[in-house]
Formats: sequence, structure tokens, C-alpha cells
Amino acid sequence: MLIIITALLTIWTFLATILFVWKRDLFLKTWQEPYFADTPILIESDDWGPGGDFHADRLEALLNALSEQKDSAGRSAVLTADVVLAVPDTAALEKASGGEYPRKILDRDFPGIYRTMQKGIENDVFVPQLHGLEHLNGDAFVKLCRNNDPRTANAQADSHWWDWETLDSPLQGHYVDGSNLPTQPVGTEKARKIIETATETFQRLFGYPTLTTVAPCYLWDDDIEAEWSRHSIQAIQTAGYRCPERAHDGRYIQDKQLIRTGDINAFGQVYLVRNVMFEPVDGKNTPDSAYQEALQAYRQALPVTISTHRYNFTRTENEFKFSLAGLKILLNKLTQNLRGTRFLSSAELAEVLLAPNSPVVNRFNQKTLPPIERIEGPAKLGPFLYRLYYRHPKLAMIGKISGLIVPGWLICQYTPKKSVNS
Repeated sequence: MLIIITALLTIWTFLATILFVWKRDLFLKTWQEPYFADTPILIESDDWGPGGDFHADRLEALLNALSEQKDSAGRSAVLTADVVLAVPDTAALEKASGGEYPRKILDRDFPGIYRTMQKGIENDVFVPQLHGLEHLNGDAFVKLCRNNDPRTANAQADSHWWDWETLDSPLQGHYVDGSNLPTQPVGTEKARKIIETATETFQRLFGYPTLTTVAPCYLWDDDIEAEWSRHSIQAIQTAGYRCPERAHDGRYIQDKQLIRTGDINAFGQVYLVRNVMFEPVDGKNTPDSAYQEALQAYRQALPVTISTHRYNFTRTENEFKFSLAGLKILLNKLTQNLRGTRFLSSAELAEVLLAPNSPVVNRFNQKTLPPIERIEGPAKLGPFLYRLYYRHPKLAMIGKISGLIVPGWLICQYTPKKSVNS
């Protein structure tokens, strides 16, 4: 028996050495990523902003539900609301000619929603971040309206229009022109103007600059990142990839296919990654499916970052109740079963990544919380192996065929790790 065990260990050591030589850069990069002993939990929710009066009531109900959830430090769950600041004023478009077109602004034209946001900030359950000045390409939208394009007919017919979600999908991109496919980037000068107006408006509305952002429709490129950097945006929320355009058939074209939490771009900005999908209105996600994704992140000592868009909470009453009930179930399971849970906003996680061991500060109400603990040294080995296993199917297959999965599993079981409460 001893001979067999010795032979297996020799073979596994030899195979592991070959793998390390072959994938050295990948292994080193993965090892150098941040690993968390605490469990940051984020709820990133895009598209809050201009909407119907009932949106204020829905948002208030959502924030009340979040206030009931508590983490290991006693903090309530926090909604990172990626805010849209304005919509074109379709009623005033006919009277406007050329130049800058009229807009409806969140605080002035949708005061009920804005007041609910401010109350949420005060209660530490709502942290605004910039989504975009608008959730469409304003110049392209106005041009279509003035040409009486059928794709904007509903918007033109409604003097109180705000619902960009009803536009054709290509028209909802902000930093591209989707009037025709393939989409075209807005260009450097236009991007500069849009982002300058957006960041100034955001700070006026919320009293502090946005620290992170996420591009509408996940469509952006290096020029946009450069302009974000010029306006002191420190982090970029992603779905784990970047798309600069949509092709002639509508497909999203990726130019960064694998983004990981903590990756740094050419401008010194840190990437954040959503790894738990909870979009129940789409019929694709349930509390159980989202919880399983959260467990994968937990085993890898990653932040648990939940993606749940506004529309889950602003469509029919039944859809709203269904989504809210599901989110409560999910958060209950996370706080009851995962250890060291810490509710954070995206802005707070960005600062945690850029300045480890610093206290957590909500810049919008100046509340301070203890630092987020990390895993260092050999204790990272289990989560490190889980990252390789979940991210790289070919490596996982090699591990199964070669038998390396056995010592890998043993390492994950018998080295310090993040366990699930039973």
C-alpha cells in the first residue's frame, strides 16, 4: 500500500510540475489576485433613475426589505444603484432646433424617485453610482425622432416618456450609436462631453463624485475608460467581459473576454465582476440558482456580486412581488449559511481593493465600518484551486483524467478554508 501511495504522489508531483511550467503565468496571476476571508456581498442594480411615479414606491419597498437583512457586522444590505440621470424631453423636441436637445433630469422632473434615493442614502441602504447620463445615445435618438423613425414612435407619442427599456435593444447603448448595425462608437470628443456632463450632474445630485460606473448595455472601449479615468472614476463594474460594439447581426463583440475582480486596466482602474445572476423576470434565475452561483464565489474567496436590474422591480405588481420575495430568500440564505458576510457597495469594494486593510467608508453618508479581512499565504491554496477548477474547464478535465483532482480535493478539504454553516 505504501508503495502505491508513494508512486501516486510521485506521479502527481511530476504532473503538477509539468502543469506549472505550462501554465506558469496563469497560476501566478491567479495566486496574486485578492482572496477574502470575509465575504463581501454586493447587490448591483442598473437603470434606476427617471421613471413612473410608482417607481418611488417600488424602490422604497425594496430598500425597506434590504434594511431587514443584516451581515456579520450588523450592517443592512446595500443597493448599489447604477443611476441614469436623464431622458430626452420628447415633448420639447419639436420646438428645439439643432444643438443641445432638451432633457428631463432626475431631481427636477422625477422628484419622488429622487427623494426616495436620498432617504435610502441617509439610511445606509442605497449607494448611487453612475450608469450614464442617459440609457441611450441622445443624438442618435433625437435624429430618429426628427425623422419620424417608427422605432421611436411610442416615445414621440408620449409627452411624459421615460421608458428607454421599450426601445429596440441596439438603441439603448449609450457610448455607441445603434441606429444602424454594426454599432459605431460615439467618438472621443462626444464621449468627453457626455461623461463630463454626467459626472458633474451626478455630483450635484448626490453630493459626492461617483467612484465606479458600468456602461449601459455593457458597451464601452478604451476611449471611454480613458475619459472615465480623467473624471476620477476608480473602478468599472462588469459582467466579466468587455464589448466595444455589436456586429451587423446584433451579436456582442468582446475584446476582453476574461475580466477578473481586481484586474487593473491601463489607466489604473480596477475591474469589478458580477458573478451571481438574479434576473427572475427573465425567467432564467431563481433564488436557488443564484445561491449556487454564490457558493461558487464563496469557495473561491471572491466577493459575491449579485446582478439584478431595475425592471425586476418595476414591471407588473405580481412580477415585483415575485422578484422581491426571491431576493429576500436569496439574502436570507447568504447571511445564514455563509461566514463573515459583509454587505458592501461597489464603491466600497473598489476602495477595499485599491487600499487593503483600510476601514470601509460610505462616502455618501460618511458612515465607517471595520476593514474587510483577506486571506494571505498558504491559506489561499484551497480557494486558488477552486478558481482554477471553475474558470478553466480544460484544466479541470486534465485534473480528472490524470487523477490530480484527488490531491486537489484533499487540499481543499484539509487546508484552512471558508466553510458553510450547517
